[in-house]
Amino acid sequence: MLSVLGADVGGTKIAVGPVDPVGAQLAPPIVDLSRTEDTESFLAGLETTLRRAMTQFADFAPGAVGLACAGTVDSDRGVVVTSPNLPLREVPLAAPLREALGVPVVLENDANAALLGESVAGAAQGLRHVIMLTLGTGVGGALLLDGRLYRGAGGAAGEFGHTVVQMGGLPCRCGMKGCLEMYASGPALARYASARVRDPERDPGNALLHLREQGLLSGGAVARLAREGHRGAVEAVQQLAEWLGVGLANLTNIFNPEMIVVGGGVGELGELLLRYAREHLMKNAMPPGKDQVRLAAAELGNKAGLVGAGLAAWDLVRSPGAAPAGGGAAARGTVTSGPAAAGLTIDEPAGDEPAAG
Repeated sequence: MLSVLGADVGGTKIAVGPVDPVGAQLAPPIVDLSRTEDTESFLAGLETTLRRAMTQFADFAPGAVGLACAGTVDSDRGVVVTSPNLPLREVPLAAPLREALGVPVVLENDANAALLGESVAGAAQGLRHVIMLTLGTGVGGALLLDGRLYRGAGGAAGEFGHTVVQMGGLPCRCGMKGCLEMYASGPALARYASARVRDPERDPGNALLHLREQGLLSGGAVARLAREGHRGAVEAVQQLAEWLGVGLANLTNIFNPEMIVVGGGVGELGELLLRYAREHLMKNAMPPGKDQVRLAAAELGNKAGLVGAGLAAWDLVRSPGAAPAGGGAAARGTVTSGPAAAGLTIDEPAGDEPAAG
């Protein structure tokens, strides 16, 4: 076996590619559209994409598949409990795909996979206490504690976007008010920029106004203007950074991490965002945590989920006693590549079933 397949499974597309034991992507991924009209169509489309990948990347001899999926994921059972943008609720993925493809399959939450990728092959290499925040349409998160991915009792840990930073604040889709997601996401960035429309000093050339009139005033559009130095867009980034800094201070005070990695579409602003967020983090967090934490932009970009899913698959198949396709026990042991080689651990379930679920 020369590789495993990592699959980033999203509501818009599915990207699949071969990954080596140290997190290198061996070939450009194949990318298919997700079929999200119903559960049956989605599952059929996912299986078709994975079969095509097994064939297309046969020269890399893929021996396992790792899936990174948005939502609450029970990795022990290989089940998507619920997903915000996929028609999945208590749907097993790992076991039926293992049977269909004839190789071990492991399922991981997409933010956990991204953090795993950054910890092995990205910004947080060699660190054991790391938090990841992904800033996009929403705000996702993941947590590495003492070299171990922490999932919580039911796989729902890391929902940092749904921590309250403004009591009685804006209503969130989760049902609460004042969640970090409402103040530090792509839609929040667009909202801050929209408030500066028709101000000639803050919207020179009416760039923001034109975008809004065309229905194109998105977080990504504001980010592009901010990189060009547009005053209103830069101020919108600074406003978001202030709220992000509140969330970062809370996380630093609670977990005392070595590093917080910021990724996602908004996170791609890099230091344009992080230098302001860092100021608020330093202002509000307590010592010694604020003196020990580093704030860094994610390095793997949109391939983090795919790479992390592949690393999770390597951790499964290189463990002594790893299950053959179709069943058998998977005992945790020392491995010579993948996450364990970097000193990281992925929790393994107890019982008669492999981690694939």
